[in-house]
Amino acid sequence: MSLAITYSISFLILQFKHNFKMSLSKNIARNFILPLAIGLKGDQYFLKKASKNCCIINFHGVRKNNNEVFNNRHMPVSEFEKTIIYLKKNYNIVTISEMFEIHRSKRKVNRKTIALTFDDGYANNFDIAFPVLKKHNVPATFYIISKCLTHTNYLSWPDAIDIIKKNHKDDLKVNDYVFKYPSFYNEDLKLDLQGYLKTCGDQTETLAHELSKQFHYEDNEIKRSPELLLLISGENISKYANEPLIEFGAHSHTHPNMEFLDKEAAQQQLKKSKEIIEEKIGKKIITFAFPDGSYLPETISLAKEIGYTNIAAVEYRHNENNSDPNLLARYTISNSTTYESNALRLAKQFDTYGF
Repeated sequence: MSLAITYSISFLILQFKHNFKMSLSKNIARNFILPLAIGLKGDQYFLKKASKNCCIINFHGVRKNNNEVFNNRHMPVSEFEKTIIYLKKNYNIVTISEMFEIHRSKRKVNRKTIALTFDDGYANNFDIAFPVLKKHNVPATFYIISKCLTHTNYLSWPDAIDIIKKNHKDDLKVNDYVFKYPSFYNEDLKLDLQGYLKTCGDQTETLAHELSKQFHYEDNEIKRSPELLLLISGENISKYANEPLIEFGAHSHTHPNMEFLDKEAAQQQLKKSKEIIEEKIGKKIITFAFPDGSYLPETISLAKEIGYTNIAAVEYRHNENNSDPNLLARYTISNSTTYESNALRLAKQFDTYGF
């Protein structure tokens, strides 16, 4: 047996042992340690220590339990329902409008209070997540990428890139930069493909979809996994316009990282998304969520000028943001773990993301 083959076999054995240990420890944590921590009220211990009383929670997608996944944006519906049951039991859940009213008025609340939001506008938010919310009478806000309301089978650009990464078995070239298979990382930029595209401003979506169209992967993936990819259509969103548990917000027109946009491009993203969603649902849109939590101080000013009074980030990017009456941070729920883990993480992070 050659030395190279021996090394290869040794590496595979070590990798297997490492993965086995990781998998075993993860299973022990998920099936025994975390449920025990919740049973012993570890989450309540951290919540009682938290000095903040309000927090906004962010989800993305919700999928059927056994669907194949190729990114981490979609939570199995069984875990989602457990999460909703837990949250309703342990928190007061309010609308995003009420959360901002509490923030601006500095109104005291008698119980830890949260609002639920969903980014991007996946169709599964309405087909799978909303029936669970309705069953438990829980309100939520859905932030929509507005281009999906005017284009059939529109994919967000991060999903288009995920499709390429799943299917493509060679290096990729964008703007003279080569991203090496299999990680699609560029050493000179110190960025992977998706990270680089985020820096491309108003060209991000165009570059992503041009790259995707070169390889014709999208049609097969949409047929294979429609509920993981498709966003709500303009026709379907109107059906939910008058649902009392739903608030709608804008999430830009094409999901760019807005810190890389000039003033004119940012204004267009903010304005166009507001106008399209208002036309489709027949209601004013006053809430906006920054894609990827990315913004500049100037972007916040633009959003206010255009008519957004309730603006959601992820983390605050600037010190003055903490006292802005129109801006709040959000805590993003993990889609790749159990509700017990999310419950503990939320309790521990309540002060970091709350107010």
